[in-house]
Amino acid sequence: MTRPRRHVAGQVAALTRRTAGGRFLTRPDANINAIAAYEFARSADRSGVEVHGAVVMSNHVHIVLTDPQARRSEFMRDAMAGFTRARKDFLGFDGSLWDNGPYCDTVLLDREVFEIQLLYTLLNPVKAGLVPRAKDWPGFKIMPSDWEKPMVVERPATYYGDDQPESIEFIPRRPPGYDDMSLEEVVAHFENLLREAENEIHREMKKKKRRFLGVKGVLATDPSSCPKKKRRRGEVAPRFAAFHPELLDQAIARDRAFRSAYAQVRKRWVQGKKRCVFPSGTLWLRRNAPVKCREDDPCEAGLAANYQSFGAASPGARAAS
Repeated sequence: MTRPRRHVAGQVAALTRRTAGGRFLTRPDANINAIAAYEFARSADRSGVEVHGAVVMSNHVHIVLTDPQARRSEFMRDAMAGFTRARKDFLGFDGSLWDNGPYCDTVLLDREVFEIQLLYTLLNPVKAGLVPRAKDWPGFKIMPSDWEKPMVVERPATYYGDDQPESIEFIPRRPPGYDDMSLEEVVAHFENLLREAENEIHREMKKKKRRFLGVKGVLATDPSSCPKKKRRRGEVAPRFAAFHPELLDQAIARDRAFRSAYAQVRKRWVQGKKRCVFPSGTLWLRRNAPVKCREDDPCEAGLAANYQSFGAASPGARAAS
C-alpha cells in the first residue's frame, strides 16, 4: 500500500512540482504566465485554498498556501492538469509536462519556518542567478505586494474554449499569524526580509564573481533544453518543517500514529467490516468513498489558527521527510 497522505483542514503548506526531465517547459513567456494565472485562480476558487506566494520557474513551480478545507490535493490535481493540457497545446509536443513522481507537500509547523519557506520561494530566481531582484522575474509570481488585492484573471487566448469561465476573480491572501499587524505592516515586514536576503545573495555572487543571467537571457532559453547541472536523484522533500524542534517531533509522532491507525482500519474496511472510523487527516478514502473520519484536533501544530511566534530561542529550522 502506498503511504497515504494526511491532510488536515487549516494546514499551511509549501508545494512543489517539477517538469519532466527538468526541461525548461514552463520558461516565462506570455502563454505560460496567462496559463498559470488562470489555473491558479480557477483551482483556488474550486478548492478554497488561500495562496500566499507562488513562483513559476522555468522547470518547476513553488506555491505556499493555507488549506482551510484540506483540499490542496484537488487544487494541485486541477491546476497541474490544466498546465499540462494548455502548455502542451501551445508548444506542440507529446509526452508528460511534469515528472513521474507526486508533487512535494511540506507542512509548515510554525510562523518562523513559514517566513523561511516563503522567502525561499520568492528568492528562487535570485538564488539561481537569473535576475537580481525577485520582482524582476518575468514569470508568474505572487508577491507580498499582491496580498488582499483582487485580480481579475482573463481566460487565455489559446487552448481554452468558450465553455470555460471568461474571467475569474482571484485574491492572494496575507499569511496567518500576523493579526497584531496591519496589512501594510505585514507587507513591509516581508519586503524588508526579501530585500535583506537579496542583498546577501548579491554579496555572495560578487565574491564568486558571478553575474545574473538577466531577463533577456531567461526569455531566450530554449523550452526543450534542461540545466547542465542535473538535480540529484532520490531527493525527497520533507513532509514537515519547523523552526522549533518540539513541533517537528509532535508532527512526526502524529504521522506515525496516523499511518498505523489507517492501516488497521483500512484492513477491517476492505474485509467489509462495518462501523470503521478512519483517523483524522484521511484523504483519498474520505473523498472517494463513504467513510467516517475522526474529528481533527484543533490544537495540532501547523494549522493557520495556531500560528504565532515562539521567539528565537530555538536552534533553527528543521525538516523531516
